[in-house]
Amino acid sequence: MLAPGALCVSLTPRSLDEVFSSDLKGADCVEVRLDYLDNPQEAVLARWDRLPVPVIATCRGRDRGGKFEGSIEDEIKILQYAVENGAKFVDIDYRFARPFAGARVIASFHDFGGTPFNVESILDRACASAGHIAKVATLVTSWADNRRLLALLSNAWPKPVIVAGMGEIGQITRVIGPSRGGFLSYASSGEASAPGQLSLREMLDVYRFRRIKRSTKLIGIVGSPVSHSLSPNIHNRAFDMAHLDFAYLKFLTPDVKDFFENARTIGIEGFSVTIPHKTAVIPFLGELTPAARAAGAVNTVWWRDGKWTGDNTDVHGVEAALASGGFDPAGKIVVILGAGGASKAAVAALREAGKVTVLPRREVPDAPKYRCDLLINATPIGMFPMVESSPIDGPIPAEVVLDMVYNPPITRLLKSARDQGKTVIQGTTMFLAQAARQFEIWTGHRAPSEIFEEKTGLS
Repeated sequence: MLAPGALCVSLTPRSLDEVFSSDLKGADCVEVRLDYLDNPQEAVLARWDRLPVPVIATCRGRDRGGKFEGSIEDEIKILQYAVENGAKFVDIDYRFARPFAGARVIASFHDFGGTPFNVESILDRACASAGHIAKVATLVTSWADNRRLLALLSNAWPKPVIVAGMGEIGQITRVIGPSRGGFLSYASSGEASAPGQLSLREMLDVYRFRRIKRSTKLIGIVGSPVSHSLSPNIHNRAFDMAHLDFAYLKFLTPDVKDFFENARTIGIEGFSVTIPHKTAVIPFLGELTPAARAAGAVNTVWWRDGKWTGDNTDVHGVEAALASGGFDPAGKIVVILGAGGASKAAVAALREAGKVTVLPRREVPDAPKYRCDLLINATPIGMFPMVESSPIDGPIPAEVVLDMVYNPPITRLLKSARDQGKTVIQGTTMFLAQAARQFEIWTGHRAPSEIFEEKTGLS
């Protein structure tokens, strides 16, 4: 009926019309959250076998994280009707699991507050219930939670199991869970039915869910926030083009120590580093390259010979971006906005400049007072979603402006500079140059120019 490792799209419809008009292309099955219907009773007459993929019927009560107002007995009645009308699976709390003739039962446990320390024993109880498949879905608040959830998939269970880490930190469990032995993973068709749920299109087109195997080398971006990052799209396309068994994910990391304590056990081989961790990661590294040492900041890390090694490809990225704009920094006056890791890389790249002034965030409003040849924005001001923000309002005191923000490609600062007749250098130029160097460090292969020299398609 369903092969292990399936991808299920979860629907949260207000009406049956929404269900039957949904785009399910690429999904192996569909979970219909009947508790989201304005009138769950209308599902009683729905013919679920009209849908092109098998249906998982779910009608979760409010005390179990759903919206259904009725009793567990009412929930069971609605699920029974769903099975009689063609649903092939039923998802029900493991404590109330019972046979439904003609359907397989997913005996589930949900915790929207955290990942219990006894999650292994909970999954064991779910396996001991009347269900055919056991499931745990818990909120992930740390990388230790991710490690514990993924470790469940290494156990020998008497039944197929589903393990889902909810929340943005837990997205890795959704992407790689089936490759580690999970029965299926969930994706959204639009509105997520659980925190951190990725869309069907992201799972298939960005993360190449179908190609991820137990052997796949895991790379990602460590930072907070990381939701804006275009790196997964770029690097996964490059891995695909080069026929490499790698996958690049987003590693939301509020706590650097927590990440390093769990990364290797999870199977992470390397990662990019973004704000605010470009200096915070250094104490956890076994070695620094000369570029990273010169910058005093790290944006690229990989595991080799039993230790983490840190590099700074932002230095190369700044050099490449300035060269693309025809700017020679030798002897020039430069002002850099921001004093974080990106700023440190810019300083290292400008070693031949005549004078470099770094303005920390609190001094950025004074930037118009500093006449210069080159202005570099090394702050996140103007980055998605705050696209209407700019570090400078009014006249720009430089002839050339480089904005290290790459999403959006044309920031408000660059629009203003262009309107004032300045030469502008997009952050995408720097981003692609440094990303190409990262690709080569992690894989040992030449970066495909078709991906990393592309100047469009990033908006």
